[in-house]
Amino acid sequence: MDGIVEPPEPPAQEWLNKVLAALAELDIDEINNLLNLTYNLLNNNYDLLNTTHNLVEDTRENLYRRTGILLNHLHPIETASALDMISRRAAITFNNIANGNNVVIGMITYTFVTALGSPAANNVQVLIQDTLRNTVKTLARAIRGIDDEMNIAYGTGTDPNPICTAYWTSQRFSIGSTTVKAGESLFLLERAENVTSAIPLSSTATAIISDFTRSAYSRYILSGNVSGSGGANSVRGPLHTILPINSVVIGGQGGELYTTAYDCHLITLCRQSDTSEKELDLYISNDEETFTRIQRSTPVGSNTSAESLHIHIQMRQARVPAGYGLYICMGSDGTSSNAYCDLKVYLSPVPCPSYT
Repeated sequence: MDGIVEPPEPPAQEWLNKVLAALAELDIDEINNLLNLTYNLLNNNYDLLNTTHNLVEDTRENLYRRTGILLNHLHPIETASALDMISRRAAITFNNIANGNNVVIGMITYTFVTALGSPAANNVQVLIQDTLRNTVKTLARAIRGIDDEMNIAYGTGTDPNPICTAYWTSQRFSIGSTTVKAGESLFLLERAENVTSAIPLSSTATAIISDFTRSAYSRYILSGNVSGSGGANSVRGPLHTILPINSVVIGGQGGELYTTAYDCHLITLCRQSDTSEKELDLYISNDEETFTRIQRSTPVGSNTSAESLHIHIQMRQARVPAGYGLYICMGSDGTSSNAYCDLKVYLSPVPCPSYT
């Protein structure tokens, strides 16, 4: 009707009309492309979430691993050669090494050569050095799996030896009651714990072998004793290796062999062959040429020679730096050069140990 004004459309209807008009102008292909783009973006976000999840898991594992390493720095759980019956020990002392000689440990064969080649699986070639000592040191490094392309060639499955680690020493030491005389020796330490299967150990070189065995103590032979009333002319005997150079490592021999520092805080006398008064000195060295005495004249005497005495001898926190070996020598007022003491050595971490 003339003069009658139509009422305005409701706001909602006006908005809907605008939306419909806008949609009418859209191309269906463009809408499809937009939906595909949105779908791809969602997939990309999903992949990113998965990547983030994996990164979080990796970070978590690294954090646990590094936390474990840190805790082991502060409180290492074991040493390389703590005198216990968990892992077995063995020894090889070499008198001569010639081209083609070998050493077999478990399934791995180490062959001494004058020129490196390409060894087969389960075989390692060790270059003969200028001296017997340096050749034995190189063999020890090969058993530990040290990278040295100029002197060691590894076959598949040999880097490092899966059964044991090895450290050089020129001083005498013991495998239980067996004394290994001073010479160019390998101090072999089993990686696993509480294993009973046999470990093949042989060599075609001129060498003396002490097979793998469990040892609860280190036997020191008091060879400095001499006959005579009261042992008036007795002197301290030779140095005796307790911990070889570089063998004090974080987490034991099954780990990554990061060296760490320890304090020697307790020695236990397990048994002794006589009741003479005895004294023990501690030394450290990182080359077995220069020795530093870190504790002197600790008494270890007793009024009985019974087995399993377990007399504890408190130390004065004798420090063993990372990368150093620990050595003892003993003397007594006895007269028997075959008298002995069986000892256990207990170690604890230093407040801020280091590793190399």
